[in-house]
Amino acid sequence: MSGDSFPLNLPLARFTTDSCEATTLYRELRKPLLRYLAGLGLSTEEAQDVVQDAFLSLHKHVSAGGSQENIRSWLFRVAHNRARGCQKSYARRLGGPLDSVFDSISHEATPEQAMLTKEKFHRLDKAVRSLAAQERECLMLRAEGLRYREIGEVLGIPTSTVADTVERAIKKLAEKCNV
Repeated sequence: MSGDSFPLNLPLARFTTDSCEATTLYRELRKPLLRYLAGLGLSTEEAQDVVQDAFLSLHKHVSAGGSQENIRSWLFRVAHNRARGCQKSYARRLGGPLDSVFDSISHEATPEQAMLTKEKFHRLDKAVRSLAAQERECLMLRAEGLRYREIGEVLGIPTSTVADTVERAIKKLAEKCNV
């Protein structure tokens, strides 16, 4: 996997005056940001507030003539830092269980299939929670489609460390989930 940044094809020069680019960017990145923040343990309301704050910061950043090189990783970094500010304790950072995933399991599945699927998600949830914080964060950002270089920018760590951390996290999950 390349460490190159994934460019957003959005002309942000008019971001401060034209809401079209801002709306497109918001639609494209809102859900990935919310998923990442929920994985860090923020409640739905806290995650929504952080995402709104991140986009407000982006508006201020661009208005002040700030760099527009990699807006995607910039937004994730701002959201990550704001999320850290919201968190009160280490236990809270682990986040809630994947209950929302369990609720979305197909109603068309047989009770046995639904139970097996829930069991798999419980094992995965437990395995993810057992990862070190940095492993969990790197893995969640990678799952949101960020490249290693972008993850390094968000977390403030070298790209090589990101690659090693993601690989280690995947191996741990595979062992714990018997894959």
